[in-house]
Amino acid sequence: MQCDICGQHTARTRRVTRCFGEGASTFLIEEVPLVTCASCGEGYLAAETLREIERIRAKWRELSVEKSMPVVRFGDAP
Repeated sequence: MQCDICGQHTARTRRVTRCFGEGASTFLIEEVPLVTCASCGEGYLAAETLREIERIRAKWRELSVEKSMPVVRFGDAP
């Protein structure tokens, strides 16, 4: 896949989890496609992905499923 930043054919799509909101309005979107390039090191979201994220953000309360998970704050581990 060609990188939109550097033009090299070393980009690939990875699936990541992203956090949005804050406090009681915090939610995660899983399996977000992120394009990363091995040549230039950049990571970016495609326009189509950004549009879908905005759609999800507008309706996240209706689309979400409650899950519980352990959380560790960076720097708190001994």
